[in-house]
Amino acid sequence: MRGAFTLIELLVVLVIVTLVMGVVIPRGAKMLSGYQRTTARLKSEENLSRMRARAFLELHEYNVTVDGIRYRCTMEGIAIDQSHDYD
Repeated sequence: MRGAFTLIELLVVLVIVTLVMGVVIPRGAKMLSGYQRTTARLKSEENLSRMRARAFLELHEYNVTVDGIRYRCTMEGIAIDQSHDYD
């Protein structure tokens, strides 16, 4: 009966684990990046929706800038501000 692994067996297992990790880690990083983008987009949409509700309740217009895009929140809805006077 054998009591230990040979060096060849250990090297083969190490190579297999390395190959599997070489595939899993990049995919995991890509999934995490996609998750972060989705989360940021959902937060932006939530903030715009909250500002629209605030504009509706307070009968006031709000200007919000998200990722360099300027939005105008009014009682009627949310519009992208096309003017270029960003003073």
